[in-house]
Amino acid sequence: MKCLCPFILILLIFLPQTLPANSVQIRNIIVTENEAFSSEEILGLMQSQTGGDYDPELLQQDFERIAEHYQEHGYQFARVDPEQLVVLKFSDGVYLRIYIDEGRIGRIIIKGNGRTKTDVIRKELLFKRGDVYVQDDELESERILRRKPYLGSAEILATRDPETNLILIEVEVTDLWTFFPALDVPAFSKDKTGFLVALSDSNVFGSGDSGRLRYQQIREEGEDPRHLISGIYRVFRLFDSHWEFDGVYTQKREGVSWDASLKRPLYSLQTRWSAEFTASESVDEVRWYEQGVKTAVFTRSKQAESGQIIRSFGDRRRQTQLAFWMVSERAHFDEIERLPSAVVNFQDRDTKMIGVSLGHRKVNFIRTRFLDKMGRVEDIGVGYGYGASIGRASPFYGADRNETRLSLFLNASQAHQDLLFLNGRAGVTTRFIAHEEEDSVFQASIRAIRKNLFLRQTLAARISAEMQFGLEGEQQVLLGGNSGLRGYDPRQFSGTKRIRLSVESRSIFWEHPLVVVGSAIFADVGYIWTGDTSDIGIPRRSVGFGLRLGLPKLSGSRVYRADLAYPLDGPEKPSLIPVFTYAIGHAF
Repeated sequence: MKCLCPFILILLIFLPQTLPANSVQIRNIIVTENEAFSSEEILGLMQSQTGGDYDPELLQQDFERIAEHYQEHGYQFARVDPEQLVVLKFSDGVYLRIYIDEGRIGRIIIKGNGRTKTDVIRKELLFKRGDVYVQDDELESERILRRKPYLGSAEILATRDPETNLILIEVEVTDLWTFFPALDVPAFSKDKTGFLVALSDSNVFGSGDSGRLRYQQIREEGEDPRHLISGIYRVFRLFDSHWEFDGVYTQKREGVSWDASLKRPLYSLQTRWSAEFTASESVDEVRWYEQGVKTAVFTRSKQAESGQIIRSFGDRRRQTQLAFWMVSERAHFDEIERLPSAVVNFQDRDTKMIGVSLGHRKVNFIRTRFLDKMGRVEDIGVGYGYGASIGRASPFYGADRNETRLSLFLNASQAHQDLLFLNGRAGVTTRFIAHEEEDSVFQASIRAIRKNLFLRQTLAARISAEMQFGLEGEQQVLLGGNSGLRGYDPRQFSGTKRIRLSVESRSIFWEHPLVVVGSAIFADVGYIWTGDTSDIGIPRRSVGFGLRLGLPKLSGSRVYRADLAYPLDGPEKPSLIPVFTYAIGHAF
């Protein structure tokens, strides 16, 4: 009996197996050219399985199911090519080899750029030749290009090239006017004259770098003319990497200021790490106001160094970020003038702090127009984010005192179609000294914008608050033309707590590719006070109207606004003399 076992085993191996009539068994399935998903995951989508019956119609359904799975995950051109299906038939069944065409990118064509170099645009794309096409890469690349100060529109079209069966990418952009000269000829006022000439370009020689050079001559009575030079240069791709370099040098009346930074930003939603290192030295004039009256002037000399490293986890939709940072800052104040009534209390500081921050966010993007700009396509983020940061200063590593700072923040944005936009944010920073709360600052704002009410009319409203606790004489909040209350002097009201409410009705009445003209009717209400949070005092109100101008072909596509505002709570109630204000950007 033992002698028959080897003979029976040989017969089972070499003799053809008998298959049921009209049935062919699948012996093996091999998946090739797949990178996005594993072979096990793809085989798990199929009804055709090893050991089952071979059915060409069922296999075709499997191919469609695999393609749908790819497309649901953003692989728009992925497919299973039936013509490249390999079916090997043997006496014991069939062996299948399935070729996955995930949609690899062939040619990338850049067009529409006249001044910007093609390679500059190509480096900003999140894909290159030979990569698998992913729709999210296309959409985010468009957003990255539209954020550049030297580009206007940016659209990417992907199609399958019938000649090569590869994906053809066409990137169409529009160059913006980025070169701005400025000249301020001498304006004589008694014995004072001034002269200024400046040149700025946010696309130097088509490289994508930005720079600015300014020369100013100041003449004052009884003094020799002073020659002041300022320069700014920013390299976005240092040595073709993702590192950026910013350098600023400024000569002012008070002295020389400079700033240098080297950073690697989170340039994409999929970027995993970021780093930044800065050093600066500045001399500034700091002024203190009380109810519109300048009561003190100081010269502030400050030196600072900082650095941080960020690690990002997650995907394009949800991210968690962990940051380690350090700040070293030394500030010295010299009094220039001071009224006896001034309550200012600036103190010299030597702060050295190390800390950690943790945040989480969920984000998506929608496209719209005429929200924050006039005419250009805008990418608006919707979602939410929250986080916390804690830092510690100690004499152990050179700080002038023990200090702990705790910060919390929360923001959220929502959009309903292309009609209603809501966003809000809130944050609080608290400082502890010797384990006791020393001071706090709370800030919050909510903005709502309703578009297309009637004849391209937009209704916008915002309420915001800033409250300081325990910072008497160190910081202050102001209320006036520069802080959201049009119709009053820029620093007419001062305190430690402020609430503002603004409403605008915005209209567009002429749109052209070069110029967009609109108008606004507005009302502002503000409260400002010092002391208890319940003692908000009397309201300060103003109403007015203004013009809005957009130049979509200029770098930045800023909104230029000119307003006439009438104060309702000034010395005369109401005032018949309007206050003219001119600024860049919407009031909110």
